[in-house]
Amino acid sequence: MLYILLLFSFIIHIVTFVIIRQLKLKQDTLAGVEDNVNQQVKNIEDTLAVYLIELKEENEKFVQQVGQFNSDTSDQHSHNQMQNEVRKSVEEVNTPKQTTKEYQAISHVEQVEDVVERSTTASVLHLNEKGYTVDEIAKELDKGKTEVELLLKFQQKK
Repeated sequence: MLYILLLFSFIIHIVTFVIIRQLKLKQDTLAGVEDNVNQQVKNIEDTLAVYLIELKEENEKFVQQVGQFNSDTSDQHSHNQMQNEVRKSVEEVNTPKQTTKEYQAISHVEQVEDVVERSTTASVLHLNEKGYTVDEIAKELDKGKTEVELLLKFQQKK
């Protein structure tokens, strides 16, 4: 009878150790998942920081361009010359005889030339589609290699 009780006790101890081991493995797995989540949060924070810095740089460039545009009067002169050239080319197109009323010029309104500027992300994607490497894109756009890699990585996830 004593041997049966000892055998039963050993079996219970072995089962207990197995259960404790399984619980420890689950706890380690949860700790690994938590570390992974913390790493992802850190990556997202870093990405947002880089994005905010890029926005700040673009805003500073925009403010400088607006200030430069307002202060440059010589640019207005060249702009007026371009307007005159465009008007001449439009008049050449409209020279065929018209059977209706003659064209009456609209009073002079200062026109501002639209400037289309690609975003950094669009430029990176465009160069990537052309087959440029990350190093070549970074040199072409005067950006950091890591910044270009991050932009490409985020666009691939979308």
